[in-house]
Amino acid sequence: MERLKRMPVPVLPTFVGALTLSNVYAGMGYTWVRHLTMWAATIILLLYIVKILMYPKVCVEEYKTVVPCSLYAGFTMVLMILGSYYFDYAPGFGKAIWSIGLICHAIHILIFTFRNVIKERNINTFVPSWFVTYNGIMVSCVVGGAMNAAGILKYVVYYGIVIYLILIPIMIWRLLTVEVKPPVYHTMAVVLAPCSLCVVSYLNVITNPNQTLLFLLYACVLASLLFIIVKLPKFFAFSFTPGFAGMTFPMAIGIVATNKMTAYLTAAGKDSLAALTTQIGGIQLYLTTMIIGFVLLNLLIMALKIERK
Repeated sequence: MERLKRMPVPVLPTFVGALTLSNVYAGMGYTWVRHLTMWAATIILLLYIVKILMYPKVCVEEYKTVVPCSLYAGFTMVLMILGSYYFDYAPGFGKAIWSIGLICHAIHILIFTFRNVIKERNINTFVPSWFVTYNGIMVSCVVGGAMNAAGILKYVVYYGIVIYLILIPIMIWRLLTVEVKPPVYHTMAVVLAPCSLCVVSYLNVITNPNQTLLFLLYACVLASLLFIIVKLPKFFAFSFTPGFAGMTFPMAIGIVATNKMTAYLTAAGKDSLAALTTQIGGIQLYLTTMIIGFVLLNLLIMALKIERK
């Protein structure tokens, strides 16, 4: 129970990344990887619910702290992905889980905005993990194609693109002018997540996407990916902490964005560009598998570690 009490919030976004990567592998024919990851995530989610019920004061304190609060959005994102998984076997149950995740995420955005934008503002806690809260709701568009909720998803897509285009220039200015402290250093990798979510959601939900906007968003994906690759030596120079989770979901959804872009370019007859993005996707898959595997393994070691007295 003490280990459950200490379960770190970043476990949630880590499993969002693992689930997303498992969906990529399932698309390649490795369905067992997806099943095993979905079952593991279900157990983690249930354990976190027990933590919330058994130790509400701990969770409230976490939620009051800006960065952990932004990462709590991982809870609703896991719900949405699991809802899409269980939808295949029990449509009513799956859609209910997906809908709860979507509604709770929208409420979380409102609470987070009131506390950290309207009520008070702190440049030191304004870090890229904010995108987990503000753009994480777009996971509903990534996995919600079968939910028969096209109207809602269109609003989510346009909201997500607008909020990204508003926040990203401010975030870039902040990263360039204010030092990112070591405890939240790995949150810088999150910059890859919102633009990737925008690309995937835009192509999933909008029938005739604007090519200029799509290319702009994918250019942001490539720029963010390059930024992370350049930063990898620095990221791994730190001793492991749960904060490494900041690299997991962004890398995974980045693969999905590239795969979606490849399919779009192929359909548009741009075969040379499609061949290029195919190879980029391969590099992303290679790096992402390494990173997520590293983070999951170290979180498992932390969870099972016996403290010596």
